[in-house]
Amino acid sequence: MEKKLINKVAMVTGAARGIGREYALRLAKLGANIVITDIDLTAGNYKESDISANTVKEELENLGVKALAFQGDGTDEEFVVDVVKSTMNEFGHIDILINNIGGTGGAGPGLATEMSVEKFKKVIDINLTTTFIFSKHVANIMKKQRSGKIINISSVAGDVPLFVVQPHYAAGKAAVISLTKTLALELAQYGITVNAIAPGYISTVKWDAHFSSQVEELVKKVPIGRIGTTEDCAKVIEFLATDLSDYLTGQTIQVDGGLLALNPSSTNTDTYHL
Repeated sequence: MEKKLINKVAMVTGAARGIGREYALRLAKLGANIVITDIDLTAGNYKESDISANTVKEELENLGVKALAFQGDGTDEEFVVDVVKSTMNEFGHIDILINNIGGTGGAGPGLATEMSVEKFKKVIDINLTTTFIFSKHVANIMKKQRSGKIINISSVAGDVPLFVVQPHYAAGKAAVISLTKTLALELAQYGITVNAIAPGYISTVKWDAHFSSQVEELVKKVPIGRIGTTEDCAKVIEFLATDLSDYLTGQTIQVDGGLLALNPSSTNTDTYHL
């Protein structure tokens, strides 16, 4: 793999497991020094995980790059400010931001007409507010540099609510797409691009635990004929994080194997996607 990101610094939020970990490892293999955050940095130490060291930070360092790791809540602006300050003290610049924090945070499914305001706000904060806070503080660094790449993680659910019992998650991910466009317009004059990816059905430890019994049925909805992998998403992150995407901004790329192209109006009322 060509080391396209030598001397670059990439911050990846929610990177202690799953897709976020894969993004961090991919960028490290491209030569970038990595900063990861997560609400639980030990989350990768699950028996089901293929983690090759005690922590993701150690995995990254084993790839020959420098790595920093911060444990905390991405909805807490003070935590984010501390992360950005510590990163600048160590490296002096931030070139790439991957806003990967997301999910339902254990809030679970529910119908919009029955869901509590507290539950709805919690999931909006996890998916949207974290993206806003990290983008705000990192973008101000990038503006001074007059360069940078911000990559937000949405979901196909942000385009089409595949599961009606996830109004909080779908709304949050849809808002991430809108925020991506707004930031792209604001930051283009500073040489900063802002794009997003929208994964479909992607196999992770967490996803497999919930959908292992439904894989055969779900695959029928995917024209490519398989469930996606974290590497499928990481390859698109590589494109957006390198000079290959320098003339691309304000876009959301669906990494879904053709799921929405096949049936963009399908909605599942029986189950939910975490």
